[in-house]
Amino acid sequence: MRGARYEVHVAGLVSSEELAEEVEGLGEAEAVEHELCTVLSGTFPDQAALHGFLHRLWARRIQVVHVRRTPRR
Repeated sequence: MRGARYEVHVAGLVSSEELAEEVEGLGEAEAVEHELCTVLSGTFPDQAALHGFLHRLWARRIQVVHVRRTPRR
């Protein structure tokens, strides 16, 4: 799959089950829970897909703290 891999840091603890619909179809997506934030990582085919994902998070009132592009595995 072509595209870019991103980490999306969101405020608070968000379970991967809560975001199952949002993360579905991203291929390699995982939620790693930290003490004060959750890191969601996945591969997005293009910028539009990343922006769509971010808008769905904002619609659920999930605060996005940080987004960064990471090397593909």
